Amino acid sequence: MTEDQHKLSPTDGAHSTSDNSPAENANTEPPAQRRGPPPNPLYHPLFLPILLVGFSLWFFWDGFMTSDPDMAKHQLFNRISFGVSALICLRVVPRGIREFKEDREAAVKRQ
Repeated sequence: MTEDQHKLSPTDGAHSTSDNSPAENANTEPPAQRRGPPPNPLYHPLFLPILLVGFSLWFFWDGFMTSDPDMAKHQLFNRISFGVSALICLRVVPRGIREFKEDREAAVKRQ
């Protein structure tokens, strides 16, 4: 080995002089590690849209579909809440899907 090869670390691109195949060398490299703490699921672009769709379905069921007599006194609240949450969903769901796709494409480009 030359003096330059001794100075290079394995991450600098120096190859071992043994007769190992490239497949064996690839298996000995450590896997890529995630930097920083794991991502918070509350920051996922689809968290709020899924939550709002769930609330909308719940308000729709309680306001229009249920036959429970105890829910009759809350029927107007559920109908109004369904309308408001459905309007918010019309804005938030497409934006969340678009952000999710952009994040996924950015992750593919980083690899």
